[in-house]
Amino acid sequence: MINETQLLEEFTWRDTAACLKHPATLFFGFDDLEPPGERRNREDRAKLICSGCLVKEECLDYALAANESYGIWGGLTEVELKAYKRALKNRSALSI
Repeated sequence: MINETQLLEEFTWRDTAACLKHPATLFFGFDDLEPPGERRNREDRAKLICSGCLVKEECLDYALAANESYGIWGGLTEVELKAYKRALKNRSALSI
């Protein structure tokens, strides 16, 4: 497992992330009371930005290593990221 120091040292990819030019609320929302339609719209806009990002893969790798569970990471929503983690876990269980 990667430790916190390694995560921060390897966080330099973020300097070239496409999301830096946009408000953090686009990727993380403003609060938990966001209506579902507005949330979906915001997430779609964030994912569109991620789709053209040069460090999308590094972002997703970071989110997995840091066990991020909130926000858009590597072009995946919170729900998609949970499903992706579950699929990875199932895949590794099958290879044992």
